[in-house]
Amino acid sequence: MAPRRDPKNVQAWLIGSGVASLAAAVHLVKQAKVPADQVHILDVHHASGGAMEVSGNSKDGYIYHTGAQPYFQEECVKNLLTMVPDPGHPEKTLWEAIKEHEQYTRPMNKAHTRAITQNEEGLRRVDTHKLPIGAKLRMDLIRFILENEMIFDSKKISDVFDTTFFESGFWTLWSTTFLLQKWHSAVEFHRLLTKWLPEMHTHNDVRELERTPFNFYESLITPITTYLREQGVDFRFNVMVTDLKSYPSSDPTTISEIVLQENGHELLITVDPIDIVIVTLGSVASGMQTGSNSESPPPPSLSPDSLKHGEWSLWQKLEKQSSKFGNPSNFSSRLSESLIETFTITLRDSDFMKYYSKLTGDKPGTGALLTVMESPWGLNISVPHQPVFATQPKIVHVIWGYALHPERKGKYIEKSMVSCSGKEIFCEIVSHLGFPTDPLLSSSITIPCIMPLGTSMLLSRSHHDRPNVIPHETTNLGLIGQYVEIHGDAACSLEYSVRGAQMAVFNLMGLPHGPPKVGKNKILEVFELLL
Repeated sequence: MAPRRDPKNVQAWLIGSGVASLAAAVHLVKQAKVPADQVHILDVHHASGGAMEVSGNSKDGYIYHTGAQPYFQEECVKNLLTMVPDPGHPEKTLWEAIKEHEQYTRPMNKAHTRAITQNEEGLRRVDTHKLPIGAKLRMDLIRFILENEMIFDSKKISDVFDTTFFESGFWTLWSTTFLLQKWHSAVEFHRLLTKWLPEMHTHNDVRELERTPFNFYESLITPITTYLREQGVDFRFNVMVTDLKSYPSSDPTTISEIVLQENGHELLITVDPIDIVIVTLGSVASGMQTGSNSESPPPPSLSPDSLKHGEWSLWQKLEKQSSKFGNPSNFSSRLSESLIETFTITLRDSDFMKYYSKLTGDKPGTGALLTVMESPWGLNISVPHQPVFATQPKIVHVIWGYALHPERKGKYIEKSMVSCSGKEIFCEIVSHLGFPTDPLLSSSITIPCIMPLGTSMLLSRSHHDRPNVIPHETTNLGLIGQYVEIHGDAACSLEYSVRGAQMAVFNLMGLPHGPPKVGKNKILEVFELLL
């Protein structure tokens, strides 16, 4: 931990304006007591939010990139939300407003259906509360959980488990909940099991989850951004940070200058040794391509040249300075392993919800996710409590979903999902569900979105591919986001980004207390498997 800095003399430079950077700003102002006008947020985009940004309207269709994941249930996020006032009721915190909303909208019944499968008798519901775990699978999982994660360094999940594991209902549940593929990191899977195995039967039960009144962007990003602006935090958008200069060039590293491009001009910001710089590394939203109801998204492209002008460029520059800053190419260059496709369905005066409730036995907003087992695309849909958007009319419903294998041909639409229009994707979905196509199609708008780096934070990796939040031998630099290393925590959660931000602020500012410890007792997970 660095010596305690005098907050009155600190200029804090935050690069990126996603949830991690916003969380860092809140902690700097509220806990480190840095004057708000000395906190600066620089971002290449036009607004804050990163991958959580939403767009669209009820007429042309809404777009929601990160709809179902992640729900938040952990202490770092709760701690952040207790420090931000609810915009509509300043006497309440954002956390209190969320809990109050839950009190009035929490479903009365548990979710009955987690997946739909096809057999000789037709469609059948799959209830994960009754998911069997065979003796061999049980023992394989126990051995895996009790191992030290270090022995899985650089390994894929498929390097640890055999083919039969990936045919199990257990794998289907976990892979669709956390967007896992068999070639993803065995370390990441180990951390997910260690943290969440006791709750495996409640992942789909909305009664057990914290939910925001609307989508994450409107319920979290917007009020946090509004609060920081009102406090006087300096937001600078459409600004691209291209390099960080250090002095001396050898260890210990102290950032001395920030190089940025604004309105076509190169500018330099001088950073004193007492100042701090906090950088969000990479982005799952890089290279994202959006289609329409009538057209497929443009083919994704993330060439090395294209990454020089986005969220990854600064990380690439840091890597050239020292290996302690990690290896961005491990996460940005494996598109065939990280690509997913999401879609947002906007329904107007539609009977879709009626058919959905009849099929699943669940009202909208009861279950978190519905997996279509026989879908070659690996389709998953989320039918949340409505409204999802604050401006959403009562006659409009919004559904979100994603596909793990969009490169494959569909069962009913015989072409790859990435080459399908939104209309074709919707046809494939309702055909799988056994709903009448024509009347539903006329009342729907589906917007597809290809995310070439959508699961890049889960890719197999060596220990040194992800840098520490406070890199070795650095004096005023913190790194945050889903590509930093936080031992024991899982990168696919909102908690991970917020925890990293807290760690950066507490360490750089020399504060006495850090975020709560990660993880649970592994013996509990083993007992859960033995039941």
